[in-house]
Amino acid sequence: MKIGYYALVMAIGAVAFSSATAAEPDGAGLFVNHCAACHGRTGEGDGPVASALSGGVPNLRTLATRNGGEFPAEAVAAYIDGRTQRAAHGDRLMPVWGDVFAVTADGGEETIAARIELLVRFISELQYR
Repeated sequence: MKIGYYALVMAIGAVAFSSATAAEPDGAGLFVNHCAACHGRTGEGDGPVASALSGGVPNLRTLATRNGGEFPAEAVAAYIDGRTQRAAHGDRLMPVWGDVFAVTADGGEETIAARIELLVRFISELQYR
């Protein structure tokens, strides 16, 4: 009977751990949820909302090319967290993606920094090689 109890406890623990792990965002998931509507799933600026925007949507896959071959990670992070504002992204009081990436967002500065780092790393991986 005790072996069955311990097996059940271990199984519940494994399910709880896998659920917690699955809830953690990754760069691709953050991009799809918060960027792809405008920038497209591959970052080329061809998302379903892009045609409705008058200024066009930049191709994120060419950021390194447009920056002399160096991916501008700090500049990308500044756009995401609001240090550099873009009219299309909205002001920091109500950005198009809510408070998910705002440095004042609920969840703590470390959580926000981690999300931004994951997203910047993902965008870096999208670059044309």
